[in-house]
Formats: sequence, C-alpha cells, structure tokens
Amino acid sequence: MKNATVAKRYAEALFDVAQQQGNAETVQAELAAVSDALKAHPELEQMLLHPAISTEVKKKQMNELFSGRVSAIVMNFLQLLLDKNRQEDLQGINEEFTRLVDQALGRVKVKVESAVPLSDEEISTLKNTLGANGKQIEVTATVNPALIGGAKVRVGDTVFDYTVAAQLERFRQTLKY
Repeated sequence: MKNATVAKRYAEALFDVAQQQGNAETVQAELAAVSDALKAHPELEQMLLHPAISTEVKKKQMNELFSGRVSAIVMNFLQLLLDKNRQEDLQGINEEFTRLVDQALGRVKVKVESAVPLSDEEISTLKNTLGANGKQIEVTATVNPALIGGAKVRVGDTVFDYTVAAQLERFRQTLKY
C-alpha cells in the first residue's frame, strides 16, 4: 500500500456514499474486480501510473474498459482517483473498503494455517467457536507441512499459534536460560 492514510480516507468517503445508496456490497465487489483486473494486467496498471500519459487518455481507457461493467458510483470514483492522481492507491483503497464493508456486516475473516488439511467438521467447529459473538466467520485454510502439527489462526491482527513448531521453539528458548 503506497499511502495508508490516503487509502483510508478515500475508502471511508466511498463507503459513506455506498452506504447512503444502500449498495456497499455491490461497490465492494466491483472495486475488487477493477483491482483484480489491474493486478492481472500489469501493462494496464503501468499505463495508469505513467506520468507522460495524460489524465484524459487514462480516463478514456478506464471508461472503455469498465463502463457498463461497474456501477456509476465506482466509475465516478475511478475518474476521481485519476483526477487527483491517486490511481496508485487503488489497491490499498480496495483493501480498506473491503475491511469497512466486512466490519459493517459483522464479517470476520480468519486465516488458518495447518500442517494437514482441515476437515469440514474442524472448519465448522472453528466457525462456531469464533462466531459465538454473532459475527459471520469466513475461514481461509492453507496447508504448511513445516508446522509439523497443530494450527496457526490469524484473526485480524491477532495470531494464535498452536503449532508444534512454535511449542518446540518456546521449549528451545526456555532451555537457553
């Protein structure tokens, strides 16, 4: 993220407008699609960031690519980013906007890293445990054999490390003293 403060301000402004219109989830999906398109096509992103290409040419290109595919609010927002020369912050704005929508809807994204694939029952138990406070839990599970056993759970900025590798490391640290 180029500038977290700028991304946060733009995301909050877009979120306020989207909330007033009652389509925050739609805007979030469309903004994510635009962001993904730029990631998938680096040459397009380079064109948008190139200082020698005029804002009008960039706006025309964005119009050709996304007009009719995204709502007017997203299209106007993209035009605003180009006018203010903030197109490099789009990825960060997308991440912050997604966080705001998730927060408003009571969604919590959980990343679980385990040594072996988790069963559907284990994922369901995790969702039920973490969702006990009424939150909607979305679990993304990955496998990392280096963990030896156990799991590492990341909820927002908090990490719960219940892996055998972490336990062995803590044990090793206690043997040092």
